[in-house]
Amino acid sequence: MNNEKASNFETKSLLYLIGKRTDSKEIEYVTFDCFNDVSGVNKNFNKIWDIQSKNENSLTPKKIGSYFFTLFDNYISDLSFQEFIFFSPVLKTTYKIDDSQSIYKISNIEPKTNARVRNGLLEEVIRVKGSLIDYNSKIDNFLKIITIVEDNENEYEYIKTITKFKKTEIKSEEFYKSVFIDLRDIQSSKKNSYIENATINEIRDVLSFRRHLSVKDIELLIVSRIIGCEVFNYISIPLYFSSFIEGMNIEDKKDILLDCNANLSRAFFNKNSNKVFWKICEDIITYFSVNTTTDVAFIYKSIFSSYRPRVSFLNEITIKYLISIILEGI
Repeated sequence: MNNEKASNFETKSLLYLIGKRTDSKEIEYVTFDCFNDVSGVNKNFNKIWDIQSKNENSLTPKKIGSYFFTLFDNYISDLSFQEFIFFSPVLKTTYKIDDSQSIYKISNIEPKTNARVRNGLLEEVIRVKGSLIDYNSKIDNFLKIITIVEDNENEYEYIKTITKFKKTEIKSEEFYKSVFIDLRDIQSSKKNSYIENATINEIRDVLSFRRHLSVKDIELLIVSRIIGCEVFNYISIPLYFSSFIEGMNIEDKKDILLDCNANLSRAFFNKNSNKVFWKICEDIITYFSVNTTTDVAFIYKSIFSSYRPRVSFLNEITIKYLISIILEGI
């Protein structure tokens, strides 16, 4: 029970990192139990967003301070950390100056509580590192920049932030929760490898541990679950697409299928067209939520009669192919 509770919380912190921040777009990879519970890394491998998560209902100020230690240890390291985040349940009202805030700096902690948090961190630093070096000034500087993020949402709300749908209600809460569980299980499986005493010289070396997911991996998992199949690994001819290539020879059929697959992949993996891809998926899924027709040509005309491709590879035949795949998934 404790493992499941902790794993759920770590997955929430992962989704917060890649979906709920103003700088989420900068994050390219997420690592697990390498730098910390969860850490985000940018494409150039010169920034790390560091998260320590603790899902405890009775977080005392001293405990909070002691749990800051891994973040502080990274703060004084030679690696380039962008931000230090403590992801926690909603803290007691009496701890905070402004209780309406759920994301805040240590300055929002009531002074007496703040002092106890600091003492908790100092005690843990001395316990682990000894008292030969005076870390007081570094602790004070670290506490000024750490961000506390309180979790106040259900699992499915975190998944919704990744979909880029404007109408997230087109899928049920149970559906989003099941996707969350899938992601949680993948995340947990990534932590099974043995890396004790392993050393890295620069940030990019951490990928060799294979304890990471790319943000695109996560988006791909979610979109595949929403559509109902592995959209970019679809190796057969969708049943409802067959009429569009009927009468062609085998090679021409192969060319069209390859083009459609390539076009969908380019639309999804290209940052400039990713939102367009999600919007088209949303329009199709919304249509199917109130219609049962399987006539792809009619469906295309109903939804996209005034559609003009903003990106050349999301053309009419590719969208008809996507409609057919979504029909298969349904």
